[in-house]
Amino acid sequence: MKISMLQPDDLAPTPTSLDQILQSQLEEAVGYYFYTGCDRITQTLLAQCQWSIVSLDIPTLTIACPDAKTYWNLVSNIKCISDYLSRVTRPSRIEVIPGDRKNFYFKVEVGASMGND
Repeated sequence: MKISMLQPDDLAPTPTSLDQILQSQLEEAVGYYFYTGCDRITQTLLAQCQWSIVSLDIPTLTIACPDAKTYWNLVSNIKCISDYLSRVTRPSRIEVIPGDRKNFYFKVEVGASMGND
């Protein structure tokens, strides 16, 4: 068990059910604004997949593709997808999961600081 050196008043509060509800609403809103900000081609590609945006350590768009063709279409369109996602949240991450398990799991960081700010 890890014991904190901080006083109890200095510790982060324990998350409540309201925090979880607000987190869920935030993720839903980010997903909505991301999707509506995409062009029709990207929306069509996303509609063929299961996708969600979750905020753990960094907001992550996870896209599960049903087949190899959709996977490769999405991966070839990843620049546009990352541009749309960076309009809503940054930094963020995109994970594309192949449905056929024969292709590579694809992950890209979006809007990360390049150190020249």
